Amino acid sequence: MPFRDPDPSDPNILVGVVLQADAEATRDMAYVFAEEFARMGYDREQILRLFKNPYYAGAHGAYSDLGEEAIAEIVDECVNAWGRTKIIVQDVQTVQGAHTPSLILPGGASEERGGGWNDWDVLNDLNPRGEESEDG
Repeated sequence: MPFRDPDPSDPNILVGVVLQADAEATRDMAYVFAEEFARMGYDREQILRLFKNPYYAGAHGAYSDLGEEAIAEIVDECVNAWGRTKIIVQDVQTVQGAHTPSLILPGGASEERGGGWNDWDVLNDLNPRGEESEDG
C-alpha cells in the first residue's frame, strides 16, 4: 500500500470523528485538564496559559466555549484541591550517595555481639514444645 495514498477498504485505516458535546461535557473536560496539570505540579498561571494556547486544542476549545472567567474558577478549584504536592526529580546517584540504606536489626541483635541473623538459637524460641525438628 502506498504511504500517502491509503486504501479506503483497509480495516486498519485511522478514522477520526467529531462528537458534539454540551456545555456540561465541556465543563467536565476543563476540570479534567486542570486537575491533570495541577497534579503534575503546575501553578495557576501555567495552567491558564495552557488553556489560552491554541496548541492544546482540547483545553483551548474549552477555554473558547466557557470563557476566561469560568476557566479561571475551574483552575483555582483544581489548584486548591490538587496543587499542594510538588514532584521533584532527583538524580539516582546523588540520592543513593547521600543516603546509604542500612539493615536495622532489633536492639541487642547486632552482628558484633554474635546475634543478629547468625544466631539461629533464637529460632528455638518459636518452637513452643522446645523439641528439635527433624531438619536439624
